[in-house]
Amino acid sequence: MSVDVKVGFLGAGNMCQAIAGGMIASGTIKAENIIASARTEVGLEKVKKMNISGTLDNLQVIKDSSVIFLAVKPHILPGVLKQVAGGITEDKLLISVVNCTTSKQIEDYIGKKVPVMRTLPNTPVKVRSGVVVAYPGTYCLEQHTTLCQSLMEPLGLFSILPSESLIDVASGLCGSSPAFLFMMIDAMADAGVRMGIPRSVATSLAAQTMQGSAKMVLESEEHPIELANNVCSPGGTTIEGVYRLNRAGFKGTVMDAVIGAIEKTQGKEMRYNY
Repeated sequence: MSVDVKVGFLGAGNMCQAIAGGMIASGTIKAENIIASARTEVGLEKVKKMNISGTLDNLQVIKDSSVIFLAVKPHILPGVLKQVAGGITEDKLLISVVNCTTSKQIEDYIGKKVPVMRTLPNTPVKVRSGVVVAYPGTYCLEQHTTLCQSLMEPLGLFSILPSESLIDVASGLCGSSPAFLFMMIDAMADAGVRMGIPRSVATSLAAQTMQGSAKMVLESEEHPIELANNVCSPGGTTIEGVYRLNRAGFKGTVMDAVIGAIEKTQGKEMRYNY
């Protein structure tokens, strides 16, 4: 479904490209209705290849857009918002994809009663198979939440969380975990190559297996462990692999990686035991 709004991005990096690419591919927003800003011309090269308008002027994005995505690094955001605050009016919707920054902080930086939706998309939104979690800020009305959902739901699973603090938890669970899954695919492919399968074939087989397994979890009413047990025959090949994963502390390692990413987002001190 097409949404008739002008969309701007403050920041033209990977997350801008993933979200804009997903919206264009799904037909939600036309490329000519999107503008993005960056600090250098080099930073605009990729979005211009997507037929998105590019500018070095952040205020131009504010002027030309009714919905503005905040897509810069957390340490850059305060300066950017102070620069553009004068051009932001209360009829605009800000959608933040900035990690480690609350909607209240954004409201305070701007100093106006502007609706802010805090969201966390992960990078698979680029292929419309991502996850977007969201929470409405102080001045968001139902219409703002609905508009945000209309823009981002075509990118994957969209969920409004019961508390904004849970976005930090989702950051590790959904935001960081694609990297962990890519590593899992690579490890599975390496095993296939080690045993004689060409790398391109091994990578495709591993990726498709992960995609199919995820689909079974989403479409089945069975617990993931039940699905795993269904593959394990007594004394068979799969239970042998499961045994070796368990012996290596597979589940604890995965949990530790996700929890570590969450705690890093929450600003907790990192301690490492080697």
